[in-house]
Amino acid sequence: MPRFVVDLTELLDFLRSFRTPMGVARVQMALLDAALAPGREPLFEVTAFSARQGRFIQFPTALLLALIQGGRQGGRVDEPAWLALHEAEAAACDEAPAFTFHPGDRLLALGLTGRNPAQLRRLREVRQAHRVLVCVLFYDAIPLATPEHCAASLTRSFTEHFLGLCLQMDRAVAISACSAQDFRLWQRRLLPHLDIPVGIMPLDARFPALAEATTAEWPERLRDGRPFVLCVATIESRKNHALLLHAWLTLLRRHGDAVIPDLVLVGRPGFQAEPVLHLLEAAPELRRRVIHLQDVGDALLAELYGRCLFTVFNSFYEGWGLPVTEALAHGKIPLTPDHTSLREAGGAAAQYFSPQSEPELADLAWSLIRDPALRARLEAKIPERIRIRDWREVAEGLIATLAVTAPTLPEPAWRVFFPMGERIGFEAPVVPDLPALMPPGHLLHQLLCEGEGWVAQDRWGIGATGGPVALRLPLVEPAPEGLVLTLEIAAPDTAPAQVRLRVRRPGEAPGPWLAEELPAGQGRPIRVEIPACHAGDLLVEFDTGLMAPGEARQVRIFFTGLMLCTASNHDAQLRYLSARSGVRTLRPA
Repeated sequence: MPRFVVDLTELLDFLRSFRTPMGVARVQMALLDAALAPGREPLFEVTAFSARQGRFIQFPTALLLALIQGGRQGGRVDEPAWLALHEAEAAACDEAPAFTFHPGDRLLALGLTGRNPAQLRRLREVRQAHRVLVCVLFYDAIPLATPEHCAASLTRSFTEHFLGLCLQMDRAVAISACSAQDFRLWQRRLLPHLDIPVGIMPLDARFPALAEATTAEWPERLRDGRPFVLCVATIESRKNHALLLHAWLTLLRRHGDAVIPDLVLVGRPGFQAEPVLHLLEAAPELRRRVIHLQDVGDALLAELYGRCLFTVFNSFYEGWGLPVTEALAHGKIPLTPDHTSLREAGGAAAQYFSPQSEPELADLAWSLIRDPALRARLEAKIPERIRIRDWREVAEGLIATLAVTAPTLPEPAWRVFFPMGERIGFEAPVVPDLPALMPPGHLLHQLLCEGEGWVAQDRWGIGATGGPVALRLPLVEPAPEGLVLTLEIAAPDTAPAQVRLRVRRPGEAPGPWLAEELPAGQGRPIRVEIPACHAGDLLVEFDTGLMAPGEARQVRIFFTGLMLCTASNHDAQLRYLSARSGVRTLRPA
């Protein structure tokens, strides 16, 4: 049985900025809490990348569970107890021992990984060094499927992120059959020659119960026990709160304040929330009867579910629909549109209306408001119509999915055509507007970079600081006549640069160090002659020096492109040279 290792890096990053988790972070925390519960056999091992140590570390399980508990309780981010947990987390990242990976480990990213290309590169390097399988929990393709409900920057970054995942992961686990279908659709549109295995781990579970919320936590307008209907969703255009609010206006104007209950909205404002917030302020009926709550901890949220009459969850697209399942787990009927994964989340127990039909939503809500006996009958049938699991079962199902043997996929850089004899630019990739997709080759340069010395992608190249920096170039065929590698390298404006590099041919020891001086603010192509090579990975290592303790990450050299060709391909060399001048040749002595 393989080991299952969870990468905590980006969850820890999230908790440094936020305390009250929503969506992806709530799922991550529930899975980890159940899988690592004290007194039971742990289902996962956990690791995180320590930027201070420059390696993956053994993150303390007890500290992780304390962070999860503190996050789920909610509260201020500057509370002393919460700050103390973060001090302990920082100390752990500075002092914990290195994590030891084993061949065959399933290294699992629980959902946020990929938006940080550096973290995806680190997972790729662990895969290369230790022969582990990189696995990703896939939630949805919302920015690809409904770009009109996302900021253009999010759609562009997700398009690049999704391609990066497909180029570097070994398998995916989707949170619904709908999400699995979307993953296959978009993966094959990007890389039709690949068939990345994708399993399914439904989120049909109830979040763990906490202590009851205190009276002070309850919204003042609800402390008198008045009835209310609950909607839990980030206020953003995709959730279409406008339809719900217009339906509530219809009910209030048709039946009056004395009959229609309050509507409680739980969620932070998000993308294009302004029209909904304006509507809440502009309509007098909504000002009186709608309560908007933010940063609600799990204890208060559970009580809101428990005391509400029923819930409404409207959306244009969902990967699962946690509020639907959560309502059922609390014995309450959710009203939700019948599309994407929401039928999976609600099963036979939810009540469905036609997508984006305000009249149907208003009529369905009115039927439950005016007929308590109908609500009671529907609630009584919930256990017969749907089974709600605990998160331990979900975690066990995830492990069973990942344990299945699947075909071995090619190495990341081998999944993209490597253009021998053509320039590979290191410029920031241009993401086209959908439905056009980014050509996979536009990320090739990122797949070639290894080492912690690399810094973030710039518009026209990638910088390198002090620390390990290497390029791994795939050679599909042997080169008995040798190779010519031309590197486009520049010094920063602030200081000259010494470029020191050596080449490690497939199956051979490293060659000698070669050096070239570059004046400050200048760059030139550097031509490296490489003796005969077998097929395999050609490794070009750079000595950028070491960073002193406390030294800021300042760029020491810039990479803007490269060209690799066989020594006999004079046409490619002439084409390249005709576009550039001042090429210097480095040869071993």
